[in-house]
Amino acid sequence: GSNSDGGGVQAVPLSRDHTPYRSDESARCTMMGARILSFGQINPAPGGDDDDVEDPPRVWAAGGNYPGTAFTRSIGDSVAERLGVFAEPEMVTLPISKSERVLVLASDGVYDVVSNQDVVDICYEHRDDPDKACREVIEKSHKEWLLNDDCGEDDANYDDMTCVVIFFDHPQEDAAGDVNANADDGDPSPPPKSKSHQKERPHRQGKRVRQKTLENLDEMGK
Repeated sequence: GSNSDGGGVQAVPLSRDHTPYRSDESARCTMMGARILSFGQINPAPGGDDDDVEDPPRVWAAGGNYPGTAFTRSIGDSVAERLGVFAEPEMVTLPISKSERVLVLASDGVYDVVSNQDVVDICYEHRDDPDKACREVIEKSHKEWLLNDDCGEDDANYDDMTCVVIFFDHPQEDAAGDVNANADDGDPSPPPKSKSHQKERPHRQGKRVRQKTLENLDEMGK
C-alpha cells in the first residue's frame, strides 16, 4: 500500500494470480494436452448455473474429469504437472520509495473474499501493531466466508487464510523532504495502478467457489 492523496493508503497489487483466467497460463496448459473448462461445462446443472456461484475455468485431463484445478501453478502435484501446472515462480523486483507504507502477503483464502483495498485499509488502521493487523484481516476473511449460504461455523468449508504484514518505517524528516521535492518538481503523481487493480474481480461472487468445488467433486465421484 502506498500513500494516497486522501491521507490513507492505496492498494497496488504486485502479483498476478496463476489461474486459467490468464490467457498465457491456460495456453501453456492446453499445449500440454489439458482442457480448460468450468464445472458447469463439465457437468451442467439441470436447472442451469446459479448466478450467485462463481464457476471458474479449471484444468482437466483430456481423457478424464481430473484434476480440476482452478490454479495453473503448484508444488508437488504430479498429476497436474503433466498438464502444464508447474512450480516455476514469477518474480518481480521493485524499488521501495518513501511513499510505500505497508506490504501484505496473503493467501487466496483472504483475497477470494476481501478486496485488495479493504485488506490494506484494515492493515493501515492498525499500523502500530502488525500482529493486530494480521489478526483483523484474518477475522474479516473468516466472517466473509461464513456469510456463504452453504457455510456455517459447525460445518465450515473455507480456504486457507494466511497473512503476513510488513510496515515500512521511513524517517519522518526524509518522508517530508520527499513530499516537498515532489511538489517543487510539479510531480504529485499517484502510485501506478496495475491492470489487476484497475479491473479487480468481484469478491462477493466468489464466496461459494469452495463449497461448489466440494459439491461437484462429490457428485462426479458418484
